[in-house]
Amino acid sequence: MPGQSQDLAEPLDLRHFAPIMAALGPWPGHGVPVAIAVSGGADSMALAVLARQWRRDVVGLVVDHGLRAESRREAEETVRRLSAFGMPARLLVLEGLERGPRMAERARRMRYEALFAACRDMGALDLLVAHHAGDQAETVLMRGRAASGADGLAAMAVTTPVHDVRIVRPLLSFGKPALYATVSAAGIAWVEDPSNTDLRTERARARRVLAADASLGTALQMHARHAGQGRMARDREDARWLAAHAGFHPGGWVVLPAGLAPPRVLSGLVRVVGGHDYPPARARINLLARSPEPATLAGVAIMPWRDGQWIVMREEAAMAPSITACAGAVWDRRFALRAPALPPGCEMGAAGPVASWWPTGRGRPAWPARALRTLPALWQGGRVAAVPHMGVYAQDWATDVVFMNHPPQPVLPDALFGGVQHGPSGLLS
Repeated sequence: MPGQSQDLAEPLDLRHFAPIMAALGPWPGHGVPVAIAVSGGADSMALAVLARQWRRDVVGLVVDHGLRAESRREAEETVRRLSAFGMPARLLVLEGLERGPRMAERARRMRYEALFAACRDMGALDLLVAHHAGDQAETVLMRGRAASGADGLAAMAVTTPVHDVRIVRPLLSFGKPALYATVSAAGIAWVEDPSNTDLRTERARARRVLAADASLGTALQMHARHAGQGRMARDREDARWLAAHAGFHPGGWVVLPAGLAPPRVLSGLVRVVGGHDYPPARARINLLARSPEPATLAGVAIMPWRDGQWIVMREEAAMAPSITACAGAVWDRRFALRAPALPPGCEMGAAGPVASWWPTGRGRPAWPARALRTLPALWQGGRVAAVPHMGVYAQDWATDVVFMNHPPQPVLPDALFGGVQHGPSGLLS
């Protein structure tokens, strides 16, 4: 069995796992499953073993990236291994992922999009992932090298709400040897991914550094916990600022007061309005926060508005092209379509020139044309059929169409950093 030489620690069981899950609750009742992302490696298989002991309503989600010839066989074998100890599992196959620049980032994005979609499909509100203490130390080391700042050094959160799914990392206080011991004790095989030791990747290089210095890993984990507590305090302060000063429009823009916003808040707003996973360059944000001026950055336009206010909106030239419209489709990484059956030939995309869809005789719109052109619209036959955010419906069949604003990241994550830690005598906060 792979990795048996790693079996040096005490296996984990419900004595270790159940208190952590209780602290991260409340959890849904019977009939609402909890999803688990299972790569097939020892870490995720250990999580699956523990989760199956914890409750019966758990479902494994196994993603095949298709980047290695043997990946499909390994994914199918993982599904069979999960089924063998009573956990139903689904195989999710990614299509369109190609080798090339930023492949790891693209793979991660596609993987989570597939996992979230599967969660929604089966009604799961929570997705468990198997990041552990070693992963956390590696993340802190890499972010420290990249000068990620105080927020970045908080590393991975124990819980992170994303759209209508919550990501939960219950193993962050456990080391990899304990996870190897857990799957070995359960008599379950796993897959060893060769990319984990590929020194061309930054994470593999960080892993090698930490393997040579155990005390460094411990220190980095402790640093992450302290940084996480600081990040949660800053999140609370920024949430109060947003509630008092920011006006969010469901069409995708935000109105801010004369001084714009504190740098950290402005960064989060630009990321959300632009539909990005990561924040924009800090230097530019800091400059704008100190001296507000019209600007475009990261696919977002910042422009003055009436009474000294500012609007942070999507940059028209940076928006995604139109796509085929169907229920659940997501356009520009921000808007999900909710609609009944649509007639053939419908597309979803930017509303475009206001004069072509704004009803005659209705009076001038309250918002600037530059913002209105970026609204999501339903198109048919080259004409706008509906701009729901403005209450415009050129076709009777389109009156039930809704665009939900679901950017990939929130302004503030409301995440729990270092909230629960497991020690030899119980749960520590």
